[in-house]
Amino acid sequence: MRQEYDVTARALRGKVIAVPSVNPRYDDAIAELVLEQGGRLALGTSPADFETLDAKIDGREGVYCQPIDLDRPKSVSEFFQIAFAQFERLDVVVLELAQPKRQRMTTDKAIELETRRLLHCLDAALPYTNEDLHILCVAPASGAAAIPIATAFLAAKFAARRAATAPRVRMSIVSPPTDRSDEADTSFARTIVHLMKEPRMPDVIETVLSSARKKRRSTARPPVDVRARMSLQA
Repeated sequence: MRQEYDVTARALRGKVIAVPSVNPRYDDAIAELVLEQGGRLALGTSPADFETLDAKIDGREGVYCQPIDLDRPKSVSEFFQIAFAQFERLDVVVLELAQPKRQRMTTDKAIELETRRLLHCLDAALPYTNEDLHILCVAPASGAAAIPIATAFLAAKFAARRAATAPRVRMSIVSPPTDRSDEADTSFARTIVHLMKEPRMPDVIETVLSSARKKRRSTARPPVDVRARMSLQA
């Protein structure tokens, strides 16, 4: 038991996880799990929420935060620049693409916003990636539409570099639970951290669909719990 605990406790040791847009609903639990397992955290939040988050993590080792505006490329670039200066590496980016329910928009507009934010983060993070980078996107079903665009962006980016080697990028889409309970949020946080610890599978896109979905009429698709993978040619 002690040996098993030691392995778990150092599962993320040395890894740096960036969370550009903190969601208090489950990111607090993700942060606790990451720090418990030896990881380090670079957290971002809106300028309006910065002081609250900064006070929450004050005095804790291996974690810091800074304000960020995901819709401004310069702000996103500064976030990753400071994160790398702080920890000198970058392994995982957990990016919240799901829109707050108070922001009502069409599916097309939501996809446009999600794609733009994903591309901003990819463009800003790549200069600080030497070998592997895992992008974990928290997004509803529509969020998966951003991935093919990001794939084309990466292919063009690497082709323009004409470098002998390019970073290996893994992108995951994880749908958040619709059940707003502490148990569901904790389970979701554990899913995110579990994906961080999985062996690297470079050049792969994967989709993890939450099974905790509300029941709908019989005409709708049944709940699912699958992982789909397909090769990413970059």
